[in-house]
Amino acid sequence: MIKSMTGFGRSELKDEKKTITVELRSVNNKYLKTSIRVPELLTGFEDKIERLLKAELVRGTINLTVEYKTCDQVPKCVINKDILKEYYNIINEARTEIAIQQDITLDSLISLPGVLEYKKNSGDEKTENDGFWQELEQLIKLSVNDLKGMRAAEGQNLRIEIDKWKDKISVLLDGIEAMAPKVVSEYSCRIQERVATLLAGTDSKIEKSDLHKEIAIFADRCDITEELGRLRSHILLFNNVMDNEEPNGRKLEFIVQEMFREANTIASKANNSNIIKDVISIKTEIERIKEQVLNIE
Repeated sequence: MIKSMTGFGRSELKDEKKTITVELRSVNNKYLKTSIRVPELLTGFEDKIERLLKAELVRGTINLTVEYKTCDQVPKCVINKDILKEYYNIINEARTEIAIQQDITLDSLISLPGVLEYKKNSGDEKTENDGFWQELEQLIKLSVNDLKGMRAAEGQNLRIEIDKWKDKISVLLDGIEAMAPKVVSEYSCRIQERVATLLAGTDSKIEKSDLHKEIAIFADRCDITEELGRLRSHILLFNNVMDNEEPNGRKLEFIVQEMFREANTIASKANNSNIIKDVISIKTEIERIKEQVLNIE
């Protein structure tokens, strides 16, 4: 079963003390690339989050966002009044000694070192224990499962479209296989008519063995039986890989490249306008498959 690399997952934990929200977004990428955005007080968990994502996901650009809010209304910044008074007294004494009349403003005092202090609230302390990580880990796993579910559903939609294009390729291959034997017989008729026209009214003759040899060389040069067989084999292998449970997006990309190569060889050897026309249609369908395969995990 194939899975898309495009998806979205979300989970939330809300109680009387806090609210934690985890969101995951993913798009296609040749490899696994993670981008983690968490509040400053959760930066210590970034390594654990990255390891968790790498254990759960194989390919894609993964963007994870964590929002953390506490119900505590404790201000994060407080004024150290003792230091503020000390600064005021020192500056006031210096102003008197040097006879400066400029007023001392509160704004100028607050900007001095030590006046404003960051106060750690209870929510910060809670994030430092193992129990908080277990909650966050569970939320991330729930978001990953939600993401995987969406990827699987999108993968099924991709499978429907890809199967439709593969079926069209198979129909075109049937038509080419039916036309291929006629290419040699048509060439045989044309070359014999041409030789007869050129030799008409002359005493010159051409040996039948030489003519048959020329036809045989042409038949060998435009024989596409092997390429048709390989292209059908690639389609069968493509189906088997899509049915595999393992992530095989890169393997499917390789198979599509081989399908292109066989189609190009058929077009170069066919020597028939109708076959070339059908091969162009086949390459169009392969190109459509390729575009979708790039989004498969």
